[in-house]
Amino acid sequence: MAFTLDENLLSQLEAAWNGGDKPLDTLANLLERIGDGVRDPSLRDPLRESGILDFVLKLLPTEELDLSLKRQCLRVLGNGCADCDENRAKLVESGQLRTVIRFLNDRSLLPLLLPVLYNVIVDYEPAQLQVCEAGLSKALVALLQEGSLQPGGDHDQVLHLINNIFELLVSQKPEPEVADPSTPAVFLALAGGSPTGLPSLELFNGFCTVALAYLTYESLQPSFLSSASNILHLQQAFYNACYSYENLDEPDLDDLDQLKTVCTTFVTLLADLSAHPSFSELYPISSSSPVSKKFLLWLSSEKFANQHLRTAACLCLGNLSRSDEASTALVADPTIHVHTHLASLLAQALDPDEKSVPATPQLLHAILSFAKNLAIPQGNKMPLGEAFLPELLAGAWIKTAVQPQVQFAAVSLARLLLVNSPGNVAKLCKPLAADFKHTEKEGEVKSYFHLLMTLGARSDLEPTKIETARGVMSVVRALQQATTAAQEEGEDKVEVLDEMTREEFYEVHGPLVAKHLTHLLAQGKYPALRSEVLFVLALLARSTDGGASVVLRVLNEGTEAVKKLAVAVTGSEEVAAGLVEGESGDSGRIEEVTDEKDEKEDKPTEVTSIMEGLNLNPQQAETKPSAAATAKDRENGLVLVAEILRAHSSELKGPRKGVFEEILKKGTELLQDDRKGN
Repeated sequence: MAFTLDENLLSQLEAAWNGGDKPLDTLANLLERIGDGVRDPSLRDPLRESGILDFVLKLLPTEELDLSLKRQCLRVLGNGCADCDENRAKLVESGQLRTVIRFLNDRSLLPLLLPVLYNVIVDYEPAQLQVCEAGLSKALVALLQEGSLQPGGDHDQVLHLINNIFELLVSQKPEPEVADPSTPAVFLALAGGSPTGLPSLELFNGFCTVALAYLTYESLQPSFLSSASNILHLQQAFYNACYSYENLDEPDLDDLDQLKTVCTTFVTLLADLSAHPSFSELYPISSSSPVSKKFLLWLSSEKFANQHLRTAACLCLGNLSRSDEASTALVADPTIHVHTHLASLLAQALDPDEKSVPATPQLLHAILSFAKNLAIPQGNKMPLGEAFLPELLAGAWIKTAVQPQVQFAAVSLARLLLVNSPGNVAKLCKPLAADFKHTEKEGEVKSYFHLLMTLGARSDLEPTKIETARGVMSVVRALQQATTAAQEEGEDKVEVLDEMTREEFYEVHGPLVAKHLTHLLAQGKYPALRSEVLFVLALLARSTDGGASVVLRVLNEGTEAVKKLAVAVTGSEEVAAGLVEGESGDSGRIEEVTDEKDEKEDKPTEVTSIMEGLNLNPQQAETKPSAAATAKDRENGLVLVAEILRAHSSELKGPRKGVFEEILKKGTELLQDDRKGN
């Protein structure tokens, strides 16, 4: 029967409450009718305006309230506050949400209490904040830890509501501080299912979403990481997300979309956790560690041929191998040999006929990034070179051209493998195999090194250009230096070029080598790289078998590079200021006619005298800015300028000869001052 929410009904409620035991039944009946009535949205404003809502809020915390009255009060609140922010505001203002939360201690109210809480807080931030501060999440975690609520039975609806409530609470600012630290572990345990089986896909998504969201809070991570069982639950839940819901009958499409998001979130979260400072201490790489063993299995076993598992394994093991000791063990241990598995995965990912695991950019990047970590220790360079060079990495440079970040990782790996490794340089400098597929014009690319330089020069990504140029420096150093770190340790000398002479090498590769060295010298972002390229150019300038031709290209074609050279030697661009004017065409200036024969005879002798007097020699560059670094840059710049003026002055273009003579003059004076100061 219809009724009106007005002051008359309020009077009946008050009379029933004040009338003793029997009228309480009347009160319960009235509240039941009101709770049913306010399902109608049009009655929710009258509920507030009549004062009935205030009456219920005053009634709620009283000690005498029996179970029946609690139920009816909760129904009024739940239905009356649904989609009605004015009524929700009343409830928040009253502070009675804390009372509602205390009702969780009465488990019989649970099926009613959770929908009420959800109706009150959904889409209403002030209520979410208040229940957060009141410790709702901690109370619900305590409830879940009792173990009576398990998925797969009559409790699924209750668990679904709990998931929804936690998804609202996790975004509240105080939640990381008030939440129970065991929250993510509790939800991951639920995601693992019960003896009767796994939860439904909808519940599984909810459990994982909550657990992963709470684990993004750094304050909760140390507690979670302290237990190996937590990590194993995390790994198992991730495995279930990848495999256990593949063959469902008529799955909900929204649930499947959410599962994809869950899988991606697992990858990100595992990468973040494994980068935590305590992770490598608690779970070091070891064949006896169940945590790292599972990561290695995901990487190496066909049973775990899944893009998400393999991406996560690469990221996590990469984080665990940030020390030389750990990465060396991963490569050297014959029971692991992780580099061979990485090479195999990369080959599969690049194979267009391979369908088992999609070659996502994320997977490719993870494989290459992990390999980069492994390539840092000197002892790992040759084993990784055997696995990746030259064709596998060369294929990666080509096939990832439309994925700039992935191509950068592939180029960067090559660069790391070349550092102080003549054996790997030799692999890269080999002529292209007859059956190697590439996208360049036939005959234009002569070697894998040539291909690397070609693709690097074409890249629009500045970091890729820089990494390519750094790789070029490593190749040049291997060619020009008589000894290497490996030789000093007593290893056999490696012949870098076994199919061509150095003259032939520089004739073929010289233009691109010069292009990349010019780029490094001209850039202003990385002073240490500019110092290193000055050292390499100084080595080349003294070369009698083709290297000097590279230096000439750098000096003749790179105006900005010459200015940086002038700064390195003289401290100022001033001496090179006329280059732009001189290169733009005939300036109309009448130059003094000199006797070329006298100049050719006198200048080399004069330069040689300067070099001998100063005992100029290429100096290994410093890695950090300092007075010593500046002095070494100056000496390296003087070596290359002096050598070119001594032996190749006639090949310098335009006004460059005069510029370099001025650089030599001023630089010599400054170097002498440097040495006097020491």
